[in-house]
Amino acid sequence: MAVLVPRRAGACRTSRSACLFLCLAVLSVLLPAVGAASGTAPDGYLGELQRLAREKELARTRTWEVLIHYKPAGSGMKSLVDDPRFFNAPKGSRDPEAELFATLASFFSTNVKEDEEHPQCRFIARYTWLNEQLGFDPARLPKASCAKFDKALAAVNPRSVVLVFPNTLLNLPSSMFGHTLLRINTQYESDLLSHAVNYAAITGDSLGLFYVFKGIFGFYHGRYSNLPYYEKVQEYSDLEHRDIWEYHLNLTPDEAYRVFLHIWEMKDFYANYYFFDQNCSFNLLFLIEAGRPSLRLTDEFYGKFRFWVIPVDTVRAAQKFGIVERVTYRPSRATKILRIASGMNSDLMKLTNTVVRGERSPASVLTEDLPVEDKREVLDLSTELSQYRATTRKLGRDQYQKQFLDILAARSTLGTPPEDPYPIQTPTPPDQGHLSARVRTGGGYRSDSWFGEFEWRAAYHDIADLDEGYVRGAQINFMELSFRYYFDDEKLRLHRWRVVDILSLSPWNGIFKPISWKVNFGVEELSLADGKDHPVPRLNAGGGLSTAIGGTGIAYLFAEGDLQASTRLEKDYALGFGGTAGFMTNVTKDWKVNLWAQGLFYGAGDEHRTLAAGLQSNYRFTTNTSLSLDGLRELTYNRYRTDITARMNWYY
Repeated sequence: MAVLVPRRAGACRTSRSACLFLCLAVLSVLLPAVGAASGTAPDGYLGELQRLAREKELARTRTWEVLIHYKPAGSGMKSLVDDPRFFNAPKGSRDPEAELFATLASFFSTNVKEDEEHPQCRFIARYTWLNEQLGFDPARLPKASCAKFDKALAAVNPRSVVLVFPNTLLNLPSSMFGHTLLRINTQYESDLLSHAVNYAAITGDSLGLFYVFKGIFGFYHGRYSNLPYYEKVQEYSDLEHRDIWEYHLNLTPDEAYRVFLHIWEMKDFYANYYFFDQNCSFNLLFLIEAGRPSLRLTDEFYGKFRFWVIPVDTVRAAQKFGIVERVTYRPSRATKILRIASGMNSDLMKLTNTVVRGERSPASVLTEDLPVEDKREVLDLSTELSQYRATTRKLGRDQYQKQFLDILAARSTLGTPPEDPYPIQTPTPPDQGHLSARVRTGGGYRSDSWFGEFEWRAAYHDIADLDEGYVRGAQINFMELSFRYYFDDEKLRLHRWRVVDILSLSPWNGIFKPISWKVNFGVEELSLADGKDHPVPRLNAGGGLSTAIGGTGIAYLFAEGDLQASTRLEKDYALGFGGTAGFMTNVTKDWKVNLWAQGLFYGAGDEHRTLAAGLQSNYRFTTNTSLSLDGLRELTYNRYRTDITARMNWYY
């Protein structure tokens, strides 16, 4: 008869032998993980695998670094993944060997809940690679059913990988520098049926300065997502008017499969998202490295005193490592619409608009006394505009379907021309434009004094820079810092520190009517009431209109406000309103100019007016070298000032 033990806190309610058996059972589950964390391999098959892994030094291999996203940190390593569920060892984020041993131990789990994936499935990329290195004996491991993974793999069936770059979108802060995503090509012939893999911050409804603050300091979680490619094309091309560049990588089908394994493994985990460095583009590089671990794409941006990762620079890194086979260009719907409209006169445009607005039937175009080519243009443009209005929800679904079918029926009677009547010239790919950072050295004359100047800009593109590879009319200057040494008083002074300087010149036309806008914030050397130059914090912002003139010209007009704040001002601040007008154009392929005039009238704080006119001129020698000559004439506080500067520019 068994001897019963009195019930008390922490004691078993059954016999000593049963209690001992229960304790041994618990220890049998805990010891593998304890052994992995302590570095001592347990007995049994798991112990064999861990000892073999240590002999092969698998925890120090490049593949293990990539799969766990390890990067050097001090004298050791640290994973850039912040989700604790991603790790099997308590210190797995900093101890590669402990994480590898604990991962092996997790493959022996037998108490997985029904609604959870077995670790063999949840960590499928690790399981597959470790199986290749250690040669698992399936009979000595628990059998796991990876039904969800098998279903996803059958649906995707990866064949190749494409790095996709949608162009700049200034109206969306997270995409001002462009964006990158991956496309996993499947067995389908149409690329649109492939799968897109995106990495993005989960921002919720955050807006304004709070949004910027959280994005800069990593308060958002970044996650990978997988969705049909045609949805992303519709989002970027149809809704946001962004041309798309597709960089086809030379990864083999086996490497594309490994990319998919890592995508599956990462789908439920997050890393803290930082807008400047650990962003959408940087984290996508880990997926490519998972396919071919010998690549060191992420090393191009991590730990090299670079505090920002610009999407186009990640494309350049892919080019540098020789993994880009070919590049294809996918123009946006807006680009197609403007191309068709470019050959039409005002009468044909009016006819098109009456069809699109439903004021007349598409069939009535066929009765017009017009050449067949003109009728085709009207109906082709009506087709594109009808689709555009539907995607932007300016046209109801039922109304769109009827209108679209009526247009196609009328268009089908006009036949197909032997050649494409609206060829779109492929522009310079984004990676072939000038590099993102810039250094300037030069000198000039200001307020009766000669000076030498040094300027550094972290990123990205100035309105006077040549446009190849960039969106024409888009300017983003980030962290522009300029110092001048004045020879008359032998002093080095801060001339300008612009934290951000954005200008969006989106031409207004008969079809699209965007608002152009500008904002810049920083510290600038200004002439004040005492007749001297002083560094003054300044915020300038405005909105207006711009229009295309000729093939490369843009004329623009802004209404704007300007706020200056400094103890050097008599009332510590000056608030003014006014406007800027200008004209930007390419004189030749390598020579660009921007002529502007500005008037600001300060009625609050220090009351005064500022009238200025300037000319920016930039001549390109090579893609990454140019010579600029800028001139400024200004009247402020009833004093005239002239500033002429010549600089040599190096982009790197």
